[in-house]
Amino acid sequence: MNDNKKMHVLIVDDDINVRESLSAIMGFRGYDYIACENGAKALVWLEKRRFDVMISDIKMPWLSGIELLNIVKKKYPELPVIIMTGYTDLENAVSAINIGAFDFALKPLTAELFLNSVEKALVHSKALYLEKNYKATLEKEVTIKTRELTDALKTIKNINIEITKKMTAAAEYRDSDTGEHIVRIGLYTKVLSEELKMSSDFIEEISFASQLHDIGKIGIPDNILLKTCGLTFEEFEVIKKHPIIGHSILTGSTYKMIQMAASIALNHHERWDGSGYPNNLKGEEIPIEARIINICDQFDALIMRRPYKPALPAGKVVEIITTGDGRTIPQHFDPAVLTAFKRVYKLFIDIYEKNQ
Repeated sequence: MNDNKKMHVLIVDDDINVRESLSAIMGFRGYDYIACENGAKALVWLEKRRFDVMISDIKMPWLSGIELLNIVKKKYPELPVIIMTGYTDLENAVSAINIGAFDFALKPLTAELFLNSVEKALVHSKALYLEKNYKATLEKEVTIKTRELTDALKTIKNINIEITKKMTAAAEYRDSDTGEHIVRIGLYTKVLSEELKMSSDFIEEISFASQLHDIGKIGIPDNILLKTCGLTFEEFEVIKKHPIIGHSILTGSTYKMIQMAASIALNHHERWDGSGYPNNLKGEEIPIEARIINICDQFDALIMRRPYKPALPAGKVVEIITTGDGRTIPQHFDPAVLTAFKRVYKLFIDIYEKNQ
């Protein structure tokens, strides 16, 4: 990052050791910084001067990191905020992202990853500054500044994608089989959406948003989520809550990709014939993105090995989806989506074989 000495960082943490460590890192990188022990003092400093990024702990006395974030996003909406938290507090971290946090960093902090997050936040801040002041730029600098702005906006887009991947990682942390499944779902939905002639924006959004379809499983107890034998009726009723949990985690975002992810999380177990859950939606009541991922998720669930079931041969999986086996029937799927699947199922098989 160029012009480090011009970049101003506000550090907020009630732990003096953390403040001193972060101050040392910021000083070593050449950034100008202020370190505060609580949110009240941080708000005083924000009234006094402009900062390019704020780094805040999530758990602090009197004014928590979430409460501070709410105030800051209302008064200083363009200020990127990085929230620091631990593995045990991932739900609050996701809430912070929904409120408007730029990123979150897991404790104990890894210097390289943490600095990478700070650098991206500073690039983001600089991009917003350039955009806001673009009209005031001298004519001879227009070409240069336009190129800088374009690069910065590409960076912001990539950061949004990275945040999506970080949220996906929260689900992977619970279930070791989930990682490859998530990757494949993104690839399946891209292939199927292209076959359905969806717009390029839709295809890009669903390719990443679909990877958050099972984020709600964060809220399912391990003894049920990771069970190696069949579920009881009561346990399955608990599993059926994960779409609602996922939607509650993702809803409220201003990012289109996360808005689509919220829709997918809520509706990916709905069925065309109305026999799905959680709301028994039917036909076109189900959003198209959920209709697409439904068949992708079903394909992968059948073909992959799980602790409670063996993997099925690819040909058998295609047969079940297209003709039914009693438990899964074609009427579960949007007819147009099912027809498209019949044309591209060989690509699905190829994706599975290359991403196990």
